[in-house]
Amino acid sequence: FISLRPPSTCPACGSKTVFDFVGGRGKGKQPAQGEAIANSVEEIGGDMDEQISITASKRDSVGQVLRCSGPQLLCKPRAVGALAHTFSRDALDISGLSEARIQQLLNATLIRTPADLFDILDKDLDLFQNITELPGWGNKSALNLKCGTQKVVAEGVSLSKFIYSLGIRHIGVQSSSLIASAYTSSEAFLSAIDEASKTRIEQDNATELLFSALIGNGDNKESIKGIGPVAVDSLKFFAQNIELVQAAKELAKRIPVHDVVSRAERDQVLDKDLSTLPFHGLSVVFTGSLPNEMTRTKAHQYAIEVLGAKSTPSSVSKTTGIVVVGEKGGKKADNAKKFGIKIMTADEFADLVEKYKI
Repeated sequence: FISLRPPSTCPACGSKTVFDFVGGRGKGKQPAQGEAIANSVEEIGGDMDEQISITASKRDSVGQVLRCSGPQLLCKPRAVGALAHTFSRDALDISGLSEARIQQLLNATLIRTPADLFDILDKDLDLFQNITELPGWGNKSALNLKCGTQKVVAEGVSLSKFIYSLGIRHIGVQSSSLIASAYTSSEAFLSAIDEASKTRIEQDNATELLFSALIGNGDNKESIKGIGPVAVDSLKFFAQNIELVQAAKELAKRIPVHDVVSRAERDQVLDKDLSTLPFHGLSVVFTGSLPNEMTRTKAHQYAIEVLGAKSTPSSVSKTTGIVVVGEKGGKKADNAKKFGIKIMTADEFADLVEKYKI
């Protein structure tokens, strides 16, 4: 007979499969963009009907998904999505890499981890030439990709973007920014990951031992508001995978990761409360080109780390606080007027950055 029982392991990588109950108590509540909210996770095993009945009764949900519990980057069919996430605008921001093209690179075994892509800049390696020979690529497309990677190496990325690029489950753009403000440097963050990789997560005091910069330790250190147990658990599980930790370290070696001025240090230097910063607690959207050859990546970094913005989403909504409009600003400027959102010129933004930059 044909069994209808869901597989207990992933056919591709052999990791255990789990049920994620997606949603919340609110009727029709949807998960946050880019994140699956796991209200309940159960490994497959035992009496399936009984298990589903028990777990579904724990809390209301709008659906359940059977997924591979292994790291996305190390599960071949899902690796495309992991790499697309790493190279996306909110992460390393390397253009010209669709999922279809990433799939080509994977199929040709030209890349496996994000750091591998930067071999395209090494003249002693044949990666650039091999990419030009892929179907649909050619010299121009390969050169555009090379320019994109050169730009990242030349400008670097903020610590929050680096953390977000790692694709840690439940760690979104905002969580990455909060984690970056707690550790302030890639060295400190990776050191915490290293420490977590050496600690058994089953230990009773594991949570107290790990990531104290985020959860506090009772030693005059407060927890970071906005970082909950789900995010901390995700960091712990990420740290337990040696290959993922090594991939993160290799990536940090290939690109400059900018340190973050901690909120406490910025307070001290400015001698004023963060609430006085012009963008404090606001989401800021950019449209059009920026002055003085300022890149969009740099502008996002300045908005958050210098001017106190909460986030820099890519689209305008009713919750947007300010829209910065540069030359040839498009529909985002029109949407800002439609929603009655404050508009600031790109030149005004540049002047603010110079005023508040430490």
